[in-house]
Amino acid sequence: MLSTRGLLLLSQPSHANLLERTMIRHLLHTWDLNLGYAKRLVADIPDDQMAVQPAPGMNHAAWVLGHLACTADMLGGMLGLPPVCPDDWPALFDWSSSPTSDANAYPSKATLLQALEDAHAAIAAALPDVAEARWQETTPLEAVRSFLPTQGDCFVFVMAAHEMMHLGQLSAWRRVQGMGRV
Repeated sequence: MLSTRGLLLLSQPSHANLLERTMIRHLLHTWDLNLGYAKRLVADIPDDQMAVQPAPGMNHAAWVLGHLACTADMLGGMLGLPPVCPDDWPALFDWSSSPTSDANAYPSKATLLQALEDAHAAIAAALPDVAEARWQETTPLEAVRSFLPTQGDCFVFVMAAHEMMHLGQLSAWRRVQGMGRV
C-alpha cells in the first residue's frame, strides 16, 4: 500500500510520468515473454498437426496463434496502426469463432507466427508514444466495455492476461497429446 507521501509523489507529473514509463516497460517485457513462449510452444509441431483437436471444440495451436494475432491487430487498430492480419482472419479467429480440426482451413504455422510477431512488434514500437490521456479514454469495443472500460484496461488485459490465458490452453493442448512441457 502506498503511503500518503508516495501518493503525493505519484500525483506530481514528473513522478507519474516516471511510473508510467516504468510500467509500460514492464508491460512490454511481459508482451515479449508471451511471444517467446508462443514460439516455443509450437516449435516442434508440424503444420499438419496444428489443428488437431484431442477433445471436441478444443482450441488448437492454429486457432490460438491466429486468435492472438487478430486480437493484437485489434489493439493495433486502437493505436491507429495498419492491420497485419488479412481481412478474412477475424471470421476464422475471433471470440465467436469455433475451431475446426480441418488443418486446410487455417494458414500455415509460419504465416500465423509471422502475423503474431508483426503485430507484437508494431504495438511494442507504438505503445511508448501513446499519450497518457489515451490510456484513460473509453474503450471503443462495446462488447467488453463493462469489464474493460478504458483503452488502458484493454491494452494491459490483452497484452498480459489474455495472451497468457490462451498460451496456457496451448500448453494443456500439448500435454493432452503427450507432448512435453515447454
